Amino acid sequence: MPMSKRVGDLGQIEAVTLLEKRGYRILHQNIRLGHLEADILAIKDRLLVIVEVKSSTRFLTIEQGIQRISKAQFARLQAIGSFYVHRISKVEELRIDLVGVHLKHKNSQVWHLIDISLYI
Repeated sequence: MPMSKRVGDLGQIEAVTLLEKRGYRILHQNIRLGHLEADILAIKDRLLVIVEVKSSTRFLTIEQGIQRISKAQFARLQAIGSFYVHRISKVEELRIDLVGVHLKHKNSQVWHLIDISLYI
């Protein structure tokens, strides 16, 4: 397995752990819908949350995480979210979040930025 895939997989595990501790219910991971894809699909308080995960073995600031999401990628995340928000009866709104993971040997550092639409 390539190192970048391994880093991404480990980062996603850390992200799911953080989200579940914060009360999110994880519906799906690694969603593919045609050419669209999203890392995590979750629900919290009648809100459908699409979560993009950025993982690195180097320190990753929130600003660096935001810079790694292009406007085109954000539009694709919105599109996949719109597809699901109309098909899940328990949700009323859509939000797109970003989780950054700095993978370290003993303990990773994880941050969660809520509603990245404010920054893209």
